[in-house]
Amino acid sequence: MGEVYKMSEILFKEFLEILSFFFTALSIGTICYGFLKSIFLLFTTTPKITLEKAIKIGMEKYILVGLQFLIVADIIDTIILRDLKNIILVLLIVIIRTIMSWEIERHK
Repeated sequence: MGEVYKMSEILFKEFLEILSFFFTALSIGTICYGFLKSIFLLFTTTPKITLEKAIKIGMEKYILVGLQFLIVADIIDTIILRDLKNIILVLLIVIIRTIMSWEIERHK
């Protein structure tokens, strides 16, 4: 019985690591897509817009979504690595990302 429990715990931990990697990759992909969309807007709009405006229009919502995916990945990592140092680190990252998200929303 102990071996079955240990094996299921290892499988669950592996599943969480894969899930964390998935959300991290998804966030990177989302932010990269927003960047590419900004560059596309910069070169295809008829009245030329500035680089700053193109990035703001193209990326603001993709950055917010990407940050949310990163928060999910960090929470999953905290579940895997249950020590106080990692919990404090994730708490600080969540606070920083929340402030960044709030600032981006405020400047819309």
